[in-house]
Amino acid sequence: MTHGSSGPSRLWIRVFAAPILLAAATLTGLLAALLWGAVGKYVAWVTVGAPVLVIALVWVRCRTRRPEQFGQALHGK
Repeated sequence: MTHGSSGPSRLWIRVFAAPILLAAATLTGLLAALLWGAVGKYVAWVTVGAPVLVIALVWVRCRTRRPEQFGQALHGK
């Protein structure tokens, strides 16, 4: 079950890349707020808000999708 990747060893990147990037951005934002003063405040707003934006976008996308499309996406058809 490689889903078009070059091998099963690369499957983990497809699964965990986005969560790792969001975690790194959030950690960067939290550290920026503590260490960078006034500039860090703005960096923190953007980076800590990124996961909230991603969740909102996914939620809206799931709510606007028709039920039959959602079932096809789950079953890979």
